[in-house]
Amino acid sequence: MMKAYSLAFFRANKIKTLALCLSLAFYFALVFIAATLHRSIPEIAQLPLKQIGVQTIVQKSGEIPSRMVGAIFPHSNGPLSTEQFSRLAGLPFVEEADLGLYFWYFDEAFFKAGLGVDQKYKIFTTILAKNIDQGGLQLGQNRIVITAAFSTKHGLAIGDSVALGDRTYAVSGILRPNISGNIIPADFYMDLNDALEVARDSVEMRHLYRLDDGKFGNVVLLKGNPGWQGDKEKLIKEIDEKLLVFSEKTFTREISAQLGLISSAGRLLFLVLGSILAVAFGLLTIYNLKSREQEIAILRMLGWRILDLKKQFIGENFILLCVSILFGSALTLAGLFLLGRQTVSMELPWDISARPHFLPEENSIERVVSAPLPVHVDSFIFLAAAIGFLLLFLAVSLFCFRRIKKIKPNEFTA
Repeated sequence: MMKAYSLAFFRANKIKTLALCLSLAFYFALVFIAATLHRSIPEIAQLPLKQIGVQTIVQKSGEIPSRMVGAIFPHSNGPLSTEQFSRLAGLPFVEEADLGLYFWYFDEAFFKAGLGVDQKYKIFTTILAKNIDQGGLQLGQNRIVITAAFSTKHGLAIGDSVALGDRTYAVSGILRPNISGNIIPADFYMDLNDALEVARDSVEMRHLYRLDDGKFGNVVLLKGNPGWQGDKEKLIKEIDEKLLVFSEKTFTREISAQLGLISSAGRLLFLVLGSILAVAFGLLTIYNLKSREQEIAILRMLGWRILDLKKQFIGENFILLCVSILFGSALTLAGLFLLGRQTVSMELPWDISARPHFLPEENSIERVVSAPLPVHVDSFIFLAAAIGFLLLFLAVSLFCFRRIKKIKPNEFTA
């Protein structure tokens, strides 16, 4: 490769060369950023459930009650049998499972939402234990713990009692605010056996469901193996088609819509931009050859083979692409730095943050989860993007260099 010859050509065409170089750099940066964001989607989608330390929540589509009296299961919290819970806990991706019973309670005093937890499992109880602000975690024997918001709203302190129909429960502890990020937003927590007694006292629930003497629940938390590959939702639905599954997949579509670069429209834009740049690169390559036909003819008369000429021009394009990748990398770092300061918002489905629609004050909880974009520079993505970029545009160059054979030295010797 004649470096001086190439440098002279770049200087003579510096505006065109610079414009193409910056266009390629910008496109490379967009590809790199889009691939990085796409790689980050699973991590972002796990954020809403991360506060309770699980990857999947399973509930069951139930019935809509005709009357709101006593204990009521939201229609997205139909009863799950212990047999169904055992099958869920035994799925191949599950490392730990927990069972709870979520219910609303309507009486003449005030609305309450409760969650019964089975203390032989650890996910719910661990969350409660590490979030006790006052008192202690003492459940069972008619004892409950309440949230800070519930305590403030109704003026309840440790030792006070909360009535659920004819049953009375003593407050043994007060929790820190919003311990679950408004996922399964209970006002108080009790032992599962106590919750089952409250549920069986409900005439409306006994009318809608067969509540036998055994244990049951209506919320299942599944902590899974992060490295497991497969369709979790399909496996869960095989147990019962009425099961509702909430996982990172629940939030993926919403995140993709917000990250326009990787939405369907964004992918189409990439395809169009890439095609335009490939065509522009090819046309410029053909123009360069056309404007240098006499030089090429002279070089051939001096003994240069077609292969030598291809090496010369491929070398020039290779340098141009490497410079573009270098500039593109700088643009990528700047773009990722700016993106790292942005936030993405996800709205919790009502089904896992259920509060009565007809009680606006109760249903007005914050369901939007906002978090900074967890973007990282991935060396594998950079390497794959750089190699793909070089291969694509060098392939365009090779296609265009077929024109060299058509340049005959005798046409320029007259």
